[in-house]
Amino acid sequence: MEGQYVCVSIIGRVRIKGLTDILKALEKIFLLPFRFGQNYNYPLYAFEPKRNQYDAHKIIKELLARMPSESIKLIGITDIDICTPVLEYVFGEAQLNGGVAIISYHRLRPSFYHLPDDDNLLLLRLKKVLVHEIGHCFGAFHCDNYRCVMYLANNIFTLDSKGDDFCLQCGDFIKEKIKKEYYGKA
Repeated sequence: MEGQYVCVSIIGRVRIKGLTDILKALEKIFLLPFRFGQNYNYPLYAFEPKRNQYDAHKIIKELLARMPSESIKLIGITDIDICTPVLEYVFGEAQLNGGVAIISYHRLRPSFYHLPDDDNLLLLRLKKVLVHEIGHCFGAFHCDNYRCVMYLANNIFTLDSKGDDFCLQCGDFIKEKIKKEYYGKA
């Protein structure tokens, strides 16, 4: 485990005040070190012109190929609008029990919904999506508890309604998984 960390890479032009504070909060939730890694240009290879969006699966595949050998997971954060072949848009996408996730704050910004900018609300939404997608990377499925961060949020209203941390069951699952896989304790 020594020297390993969760790598966070910026894709495009991400300008979010408080992102470092979110990483500190993630370290407390996951009990793992988080560090910024290499920044990347916009993923033109993933652009879907008919949708005017970027394919999250293509970005994940590229990030997987670039994952630093000493990192446990690689989380990309971007400002572009992302989608999957079957979903109109996603806030984030992750490999279940895998190494990579991509998070977009494009639709997390209040201004996307024609509301005044609110940095605190943006940070809270971003934290929820990050915890949710990293949870998937560690093998957590969607939860039926509407207050749990692992509850499926396919719109901004549901995202705003759910909590920003795991329910007891999901939290225990994640902690046991991390202890077993990264600290060698059962």
